[in-house]
Parts: sequence; structure tokens; C-alpha cells
Amino acid sequence: MQKLLRIYGINQGIGFRPYVYRVAKHLDLNGIVRNSYDHVEIILDGGEKKIEEFIKTIKHSNLPFLNIDRIDEREGNFGIFEEFTIEKSRHNERKIITIPPDIAICNECLNEMRDPKNRRYNYWFITCVHCGPRFTITRDLPYDRENTTMDEFKMCKSCEKEYTNPENRRYHSQTIACHGCGPKLYLVDNDGNEIGCGDPIREAAKLLKEGNILAIKGIGGIHVSSVADDDHAVLRLRKLRKNSDKPFAIMCKDIGMIETFAEVSEIERKMLESPERPIVLLKKSKNYYLSEYVSPRLHTIGVMLPYTGLHYLLFDYIDSPIIMTSANLPGEPTLTDEKEALKKLSGIADYFLIHNREIYQRADDSVIRFIDDNPVFLRRSRGFVPLGLDIGVNIDRIILSLGAELENTFSIYVNGKIYTSQYIGDTGNYETFLNLKNTIEKFKRLFGIKKFDLVIHDKHPSFNTTKLAKEISDNTFPMQHHFAHLFSCMAENKMKEAVGVIADGYGYGDDGYAWGGEILYIKGRELKRIGHLEYQPLIGLDFATKRPVKIAVGILSKFMSESEIKKILNPYANGQEISLWLKQMNEMFNTTLTSSCGRFLDAVSSVLNVAQRRTYEGEPVMKLESVAVKGEKIFDIPIKIEKRDGVYILNTTKMFEYLIENIDKRREDLALSIHHALSLGLSEIAKKVDDTVCFSGGVAYNELFNKFMKENTKKLVTQKRLPPGDGGISFGQIYASIFSDRLLQ
Repeated sequence: MQKLLRIYGINQGIGFRPYVYRVAKHLDLNGIVRNSYDHVEIILDGGEKKIEEFIKTIKHSNLPFLNIDRIDEREGNFGIFEEFTIEKSRHNERKIITIPPDIAICNECLNEMRDPKNRRYNYWFITCVHCGPRFTITRDLPYDRENTTMDEFKMCKSCEKEYTNPENRRYHSQTIACHGCGPKLYLVDNDGNEIGCGDPIREAAKLLKEGNILAIKGIGGIHVSSVADDDHAVLRLRKLRKNSDKPFAIMCKDIGMIETFAEVSEIERKMLESPERPIVLLKKSKNYYLSEYVSPRLHTIGVMLPYTGLHYLLFDYIDSPIIMTSANLPGEPTLTDEKEALKKLSGIADYFLIHNREIYQRADDSVIRFIDDNPVFLRRSRGFVPLGLDIGVNIDRIILSLGAELENTFSIYVNGKIYTSQYIGDTGNYETFLNLKNTIEKFKRLFGIKKFDLVIHDKHPSFNTTKLAKEISDNTFPMQHHFAHLFSCMAENKMKEAVGVIADGYGYGDDGYAWGGEILYIKGRELKRIGHLEYQPLIGLDFATKRPVKIAVGILSKFMSESEIKKILNPYANGQEISLWLKQMNEMFNTTLTSSCGRFLDAVSSVLNVAQRRTYEGEPVMKLESVAVKGEKIFDIPIKIEKRDGVYILNTTKMFEYLIENIDKRREDLALSIHHALSLGLSEIAKKVDDTVCFSGGVAYNELFNKFMKENTKKLVTQKRLPPGDGGISFGQIYASIFSDRLLQ
């Protein structure tokens, strides 16, 4: 009997073919196994019961990262096979990404690296078929060595012997390497001069302990690093990074080290130790001892464990947490090339620990926060991209969506799945915009795509992504920002209708104003705005976010005189500034109206003196949450809902007025109360349509908002596989293009 199997899913680049070989040999089956463009093809020749046993074994395999979507079976006569062999991959014009993301070093490789008798003892780039870089080194498919950045490293005889032995763990491991034939590691100063030392990693650790700042080239980009428990070192890094308060990521040797300064739940522990190894946002413990400048005025800290041999070897010589954060200047993409890094970071890093393997695809560290034991992606990148998500519908179109302007990702729909890119960043920055264009071209090459049938972009007419859409295709469509957020939540949960609360920072609205506190309804192909937060003046447009007090001035002007406003805000802005802003608002010069939840919380953050400057995206709101979690009493802030022209409006002026009247109360309690009132008011409007409510947008990262909305709804639907913030917009744009009649007409 002969049977042809086509196995679809994540099954290339993880040692699946040698695993199949070993199972077939064990069952005395003849035939072949080979990679094809979107599946693994197997021909089996042998007894019927043995073939059935083979299929059962494959289906129940515990091979790391193997994810079988389906197995197509067909009996027939496929040739004569005298043994079972692994054949060369087959090529096809249309490709589907089936390689896994970059995977943390496995325990077997880690044990070999620690074994003085092993030939890869202390080799920093040790990998096998079960671990190491995949996505970041792949230029083309199928995933073979000649299609990766490892092709320039010719295997030595020992590596080649392992590579060609189907019984070996490194059989067809495209990253196979050793001290003799693999990538090399160098330590250089900030002028590019190599430091003469026997062990670059040991010397790098010594320099870090002395208070130096190092740039360290990793798998998907370059990090900047310093010790985390020395105020002087951390402050120095902050000054060199233009005094931004943006929190730094921390790397620790193990869970025990993390528990010396942060709280770790069981589910957080599992994620920290998972093969994906993301940064996990943890609560600082009472014993927190790291520098206060690591994550200033936040109750959380982002922490990850080592995920390469280099990281583990570094901790052999450092017994304390270290900062390991992306090496990029504000707004720019993470650096990947050591020569470019030397130019841009010479004023930041004292030394550079670099290697000579090319990073083909950028991949920042992923960031996850757990809310009620549910994962919430703040950033989805290394460890998760390029895995596609099945949305339960298959149409014969290839669609590109370009996402949001900030926290940008793009998505591609093909053959029933949406593939969302790694984190791109702020496309208002020219270098990041070029990176977006370049990464799209790389994805097109991986997929074998020549052109897109449709390109979706944000509705804002001035965004760079809007202009790019028209460069890419004649067939484009604008999708409103907040409806895309709701579609993203619906797509992940495979819903075709929903009411959603979209609490966000900014999005160009259908009426031309700045939306951001929206209650939206999608039923079938009907898109409707049910309600929103009251419009407030946004003086200076988006530049107001740099100084939240300007937003507060606009709200206060509704119930206070100019002199009263100056008295209230005297510590945060001088009288001349306030007069100028009020004049600007009255003349509607560089001023618009906004229903943004994020902007309202920015204003609250200012009057409570939580944050007077925004040095990174979302800073005032994040710091306000860190104050609110310490609150104990919830004040009875008025929740007033009005209906105008068929749309419900939540009055935020009354909330702000109450806040000012009680400004002498404990600010932690006031901050908690505002979170409660806003979430309650938004969910009350949503419940007028349905008790099941989708919650998305940048404010959906907020633990308190999730808590209060969950308490006030029958069922709160959230996102667990994609960011609810702007990083998930492109995913929603694709879903919208499939289910909205405005796009399908």
C-alpha cells in the first residue's frame, strides 16, 4: 500500500523531516519526505496498519513548535521506494510562510554548551533544529541554508557530518555552527577598534560591572546594556537617550533573580521560561532594589530571561540584573548593523559586543502583560512573528494592510490566514518609514507575491501609510482607525458582529475630529458609531500630548474663568502661556475637538501632578495607572450620559469639574475613581446594545479599565494573540476588508 500525505501548519525549520524519517524507519516504512512551498509532503510505502500507526504518531507528536493544521491523505501508486529518504525541498511560485519564529536556546544545547568535553563548549551561537534564529535570518523559502544569512559560513567536516546524518539532532539544522566554522564574536571600543582579550564575553561583563554602557548584537537587533542596580550607570544611559523616562527592559539570569525585585505568578513564570522568551511586565515587589530610574514612577517593570548562549555566558560573570533594551534613537527603528550602530551609538555606548552574522529581518523583543491571567500583547515581535492566524474564511485575494502611523505593523492576507509583521514603530519617522517599505518587500519575497489585489490604509489623509498605499496599488481603501481596532478584536475571536468600547489615544474620525473614546457597533456589514466621550478642545493638535496641561486648559475653560484656570494650573504653566493657549482655542487656530480617552486621562494626569511632560508614547496614562493602583476609595464621580442626534455622549466635563472640586483629596483615590467612572460610563453605553462587549484600543493595556469593565458587563471580549493597541490595527484592517460591504462593492 502507498499513501501520499500533505501536512499543513508550522512544520519547517523545526526538525520535522528528520523526525518523520526516524518514525518511518522505526516502523520499517519506505518512501520520502520533502518540504514544499506551503506544506511537508510524505509518501509512505508499506503495510496499512503501519501507515495508520505512522499517522497516529505524527498527529500526537510532542516535537517542539510543531503545529499541524491539517493532513490531506491520498492513496495511489507513487513509484518504487527501496528505503525511506529525505529529499530536497520543492519550490513553487506562491509561497506560504511555514517557518517558526526565532526560538530560545533549548536545554539540550544549553547542556552541551556547559559541558567541557563537548566541542561546542562555551560556544555563544550554539543551536540545533529545536532552537535558535529562524525568521530573522531567512531571505527566502523554502527554509534551506542557502536561503539564510548562514550561507556565508561554510560548514567544517564535523558540522557537515552532523548536518547530513538523519539520526542527529542537527540534521538539516540551517544554523549549525561551531567555534571553527560559525559566526565570530568581537569586542570593540566606540571607535571600532578591537579590544585584545581572550574572552570577549568575560571582558564585556567586566566592563558592565565597572559602570560602562555596552551595545550588544543579538538575534533580531542590537541592545544597549548596563547594570540595573547602579543609579549612576542608569542615569548616564538616560541622559544619553535624551532624558526620556521610557522604561528600560531588564534581563535576569533566572526566575530566582527576578523574584528578588518583582512579583512572579505561575502563569508569568511559564511565559518567561517559554521558548518565545518575551519581555513580561511584572509588578515591582516590596523588596524592589533596582535603580528607580529603570522604570521611573511606574509600578511595573519589564523583565526577560536569557534566550541565546551569549546571554547565558554573560551571566556566568555577572550576578545581578542588567538592562537589555533596544538600541534605537527615539522614533527610529532598532539597529541591526554593527557599522551603522557604531555611527549612531558612539555617543551612547562605550563598547560594542558584536558578531559577523547578518540580521536580515529586524525583530524587537516581544512584550506581554498578564491581566486576570490573560496575556495582553504590548508588542508582538520576536518569538511570535511570522506565525499566521486563521480567521475562518478563505477568499481568493491577496490583501495588504498598512496599519497605524504609531506602533506600526502591517498584515498580509493569503490563503485564509493573516500574517502580521513584527513591530515596525513610528512611521512618521523617515527611517522607520523606509524600514516599513523594506520589510514589506522582504515579506513579498518570502510569500512569492508579485502584487496585491487590495491595499488598506488608515483614514487619515496625511499619514505616510496613506501615501504609501497609493504607491503600492491603484486599488486602495481607507479604514477608520477605531473601527479597525474593533475589527481586530472581532477577527481574533472570529466574530461577525459586535459592540465595542475602543478606548484609545488618537484616530482620525469620520467627522474629521480626533476620535479615541468610542462605542462602536458592527452587525453584518453595518458600521455604526453608537456613542463617544464628550468632545474636548485639543489645543495645538497632537503636539498637546507633549504637555498634557494644555489639554487640561481646554477642559477647564468650559466651567472656569481665565483667572481661575491660572490659579489652578499655576504650578504647571505660567499665566502668559495659559492666556496664549486660550486665545488659540477661541480662534480655533491649530486646535481641534477630541473624544479621546487617552487625551482626557492625560489631562487628569496633569491636574493631579502625575506627569507634566510626555517623553514617550502613553507615559502620562501609564503613570496615572501606577498612582491609581494605590487608591483605596472610589469617589462618586458623576456619570452623565446624554443622547444627541441618536448618539450617546458621556459627559467628561462634569467628571473633570468634580475632580477639581475635590483636588485636595488623596490623589491615588481620585485617580482610581476616574478610571472607575470612565470605564463604567463607556460600558453603560455599550450595554444599551449588547451585554457582550469587545474592549480594544491603547487603554485596553490598563489593568484597572479591564477590571472595572469586566465587573460591569456580562462578558468582556479582549485580545490575547495580538496587541489591542495600534500594533493590532493592520490585523483589523484586513478583517474589515473581508466583511465590510463598503470594501466588497
